[in-house]
Amino acid sequence: MEFIDILKNNLQTYSYATNITLTLLDKEGNQIGLFGQAYQYCSLFQESTGKYCPCAKTHQDSCKMSLNLGESYIYLCPAGLIHFTVPIFKEKSYQGSVLAGPIVLDYPDMTLVDSIIQKHNISLDYRRKLYTALTAVPLIEPFQARHLSKLLFLLVTNLLAGESERTKELSEKAFQQAKIGEYIQATKEEDRPVSVTQYAMEKSLISDVLSGNINGAKAMLNEMLGQIYFTSGNNIDIIKVRTIELIALLSRATYEAGSNEKSIYHMTEDFMKQLTDVKNLTDLSYVLLETLDQFTNLAFSPKANNNLTVIKKSIAYMNDHYNQDLSLDMVAEHVGLNPAYFSTLFKKETGVNFSNYLLNLKIDNAKLLLANSNLSLINIAVEVGFDNQSYFSNVFKKVTGMTPKQYRQTL
Repeated sequence: MEFIDILKNNLQTYSYATNITLTLLDKEGNQIGLFGQAYQYCSLFQESTGKYCPCAKTHQDSCKMSLNLGESYIYLCPAGLIHFTVPIFKEKSYQGSVLAGPIVLDYPDMTLVDSIIQKHNISLDYRRKLYTALTAVPLIEPFQARHLSKLLFLLVTNLLAGESERTKELSEKAFQQAKIGEYIQATKEEDRPVSVTQYAMEKSLISDVLSGNINGAKAMLNEMLGQIYFTSGNNIDIIKVRTIELIALLSRATYEAGSNEKSIYHMTEDFMKQLTDVKNLTDLSYVLLETLDQFTNLAFSPKANNNLTVIKKSIAYMNDHYNQDLSLDMVAEHVGLNPAYFSTLFKKETGVNFSNYLLNLKIDNAKLLLANSNLSLINIAVEVGFDNQSYFSNVFKKVTGMTPKQYRQTL
């Protein structure tokens, strides 16, 4: 039996088992097989947008993304539905793609339909039709969508005994894409202010990098990327600015983790050069993922630096006890060093002395409480380790240039 016939039989089985429609495309993007039903919602969207329908271009770009990754790629189509694609290789040559979907990750409501109508200038005559058709689209849990995309990838690649080597080295990127999709969905369900969420994410990322929490730092990178895409919509210029901010954050975090300064500079410079040539979100996502991988590898590469290990341990201890009566002697004892030597080593590795680092740590946590709670100033002062509100306010103003009350009013 020919490879294409075996593939079609397996795709039919997958569609029957999952109730997900699959479309088989050749390398030019032409449909050569359909497994499952075609949904009326998609037909109505294409009909209502006419010659301006962006679906074909989006699917084509997403197939290109899965090709670049060598893995499955989950994405949101212009009609507000979820799809995922898987590349097909034979004898190390790209043969085409499998397009899965549409599916939804949450119960459909009129809000989605109204946003699609407004975004694409669709006649209100389609409003009720679109909603009715939307209710027929399969509902899948976000974590199930990730595993279903992985299952489809395994189904396709396992047909080819010699093709897995090329895709294995890229599978981590596909996992990142799936996690980003989950974080986008989770962000939609949260009602925390974005500024507070972003600050907490940045703080957590840097803490994970400095303490050597590899898995935590990688997960936080994915979550931050998901928030960037969610809050920026499809405006590529805004997303470019946000990704530059993210790269700057990564540069600082990896430098503080003891990575080589020249390597960080060159990676940042390469990213900026590539960013200049990016014209669409698909290419931007690919370039950013590549750069994230490079920073991750640099930041988490093994280091035989005992001094750095000691500083990481001391900072982790300070993060846990900053609001107590913490002293340099206590932290030095915790890491097993002479206080005088620890003080010199701490400033050498972090760039600031112990007392200023601890003070800034208290103020950073105070900012978070001011932004994300209704606690009174006196309670916040006590919470972050100050003896009284007056001293807290004076220190806060000295560090930030404004009083705690003024800072809260700016949020």
